[in-house]
Amino acid sequence: ISDVPCNDANECTSSSSCQEGLCQGIGTLKCNDDNVCTTDFCDPSQGCVHALNEAPCDDGNVCTLSDKCSLGDCAGSQQLTCDDNNPCTEDSCAPEAGCQFTPNSADCDDGLVCTVSDQCQAGTCLGGGFLSCGDDNPCTDDACDSSSGCTQVNTTALCDDGNACTTGDQCDDGI
Repeated sequence: ISDVPCNDANECTSSSSCQEGLCQGIGTLKCNDDNVCTTDFCDPSQGCVHALNEAPCDDGNVCTLSDKCSLGDCAGSQQLTCDDNNPCTEDSCAPEAGCQFTPNSADCDDGLVCTVSDQCQAGTCLGGGFLSCGDDNPCTDDACDSSSGCTQVNTTALCDDGNACTTGDQCDDGI
């Protein structure tokens, strides 16, 4: 008798039937569950087996690093560090796009000693104005040196000492 259903005792065959007096398995089970975190195979006594693995994988999140299978799921074990070392940006990570650096308007230091009220604008630290170095002394030239700050240099300019009894007043040693 041929083509009579029978049981070949192999869980990995999709069906079985009698062929030339023997029970023969026909076709094989497809055991792939489309999960990279399982190792799929067929055991003749159990059928499809989906064994958990720890394979490298991609969790689809660009903000995670070292993605690896764990308990059947793919997950990153480290977070991507997004730091552009710019105080004028808010640093973050978007799972689909990666690092994001959004300009802010925070107070900052532009590194120039001759500027004041520094503030972030469009991702850059800019001085809000210049340091006032004037000392109201007509016998000094006032300036700001980019490395040391305010400077006063004595002059020999003509001046008025406020005494009506003197004439030809001239600055000497800053007075």
